Amino acid sequence: MNPRERALAALNHQEPDKVPVDLGSTIVTTITRTAYDNLRACLDLPEDTSVSISHRQMDTVYPKEDLLQRYGVDFRPVYLQGPWDFKTQELDGDMFIDEYQLKWKKASYYYDVIGRPLDAAETVSDVTRIMKWPDPYDQGRIHGVRERALKLKEETDYLLVADIMCLGPFEGACFLRGYEKFLTDLHWNPALAEAILDQILEIDIQLWDVFLSQVGDLVDVAAQGDDLGTQRSLYISPKMMRKFVMPRLKKLYNFIHTRTKAKVFMHSCGSVYDAIPDLIEAGVDILNPLQRSAAKMDIATLKKEFGKQLSFWGGGIDVQQVLPYATLQQIEEEVKKTLDIMAPGGGYVFVASHNIQADVTPDRIDKMYETVLRLR
Repeated sequence: MNPRERALAALNHQEPDKVPVDLGSTIVTTITRTAYDNLRACLDLPEDTSVSISHRQMDTVYPKEDLLQRYGVDFRPVYLQGPWDFKTQELDGDMFIDEYQLKWKKASYYYDVIGRPLDAAETVSDVTRIMKWPDPYDQGRIHGVRERALKLKEETDYLLVADIMCLGPFEGACFLRGYEKFLTDLHWNPALAEAILDQILEIDIQLWDVFLSQVGDLVDVAAQGDDLGTQRSLYISPKMMRKFVMPRLKKLYNFIHTRTKAKVFMHSCGSVYDAIPDLIEAGVDILNPLQRSAAKMDIATLKKEFGKQLSFWGGGIDVQQVLPYATLQQIEEEVKKTLDIMAPGGGYVFVASHNIQADVTPDRIDKMYETVLRLR
C-alpha cells in the first residue's frame, strides 16, 4: 500500500499493511520548534533556516520533508494563508494582538492570553459592538492554497489533511470572554453565552466554506478543534454540553460533510470520554488526541467501546509524563503496547498524545518513531 491507500484503509476501519504514522499534518499533531531544532541536530540533518511555524502561540512547526520521509509520515497538511486586510499587531515586550483581538504575551516557550476582547461584554449586542470579528472571505486566505494542494495530490501519494484554522465554538468563547466569565455566563447570562457561541460558529462555517471551496475535492480529512475537557472531566456537565455545545458542533460538522467527502477530525484535549457518544452523533469520524493521562481516557477502553464508530488519531505515547521522562526501553515498550491495543481492525493513526514539547530530548523522539516504524 502507498501512504494514501494505507491511511484511507485505516480510517475506513480496515486493517492496512502498516499502521499509518503522523507528524505535522495538523497544528496539534506536530512538534515544537525547540524540540524540532534539537532533533534535526541530533539526526545530523541540516539546520532548517526557513522553518515554517504552524502555530505561533504554541511554537509549533510544519517539519521539513526530509524529516517526514525519515519517519515514514503518511500525511501532508494543506492550510489557509493569512488575510491580506489584517496584520498582526506587534507590541513591545514580546506581545501581539491577533485577528480575533486576543492579546498574547510570551511566557517561556509559549504565549498566554492577557487581553480578551469580550471581557467587558454584558449584553447580546455587545458581542458585535465592542469587537471587530475576522473577515473569513478575505482573499488572502486562499492565495495559492488550491495550487499547493493540487500539486501534493497529483505529485505525491500522501493523504492530505485540511489543517485546523479556526477557534472551536466552546474553546473560542472561553478565550474571547475568559474561562471564568464564560462558564458563569452559561448559568447566569445564557443569552450572552449563546450569542458568543453563535458568532464564533458563524465565522467557523464561513472559514470552512472558503477553505473547502479550494480543497474540498482534494483532502481526505478535515481537522477542527474545540477543547472540551480538563485533566479530570469535561469543563461543564454532559447535560450542559448537550444544550450549549453539541448542537453547534453538529451544525459545523454537518456543513463540512455537505461540502466534502473528507472525514471530520475532532481535536479535544482532556477527559472527553463522557462526550464521545454525543460527538459521534454530531458527526465526528476521527477523535484526537487521546490524552491518556486524563481521567477515563484509557486507550483499551476507548478502542473497545467506540472503535467501530470512531477512528483514533493519537495517544501513541503520553507527552505529559512518559515521553519526556521515560527511558528508551520504556518508550519502546509503551509504543508496542499502544500498537497491540489500537492496530487490530484498523481505525488508528499513530502519533503522540499531543504536540512534542520542548523538554523532550531528541533520542526519545527518535526512539518513539524508530519503534513504531519497526513494529507497525
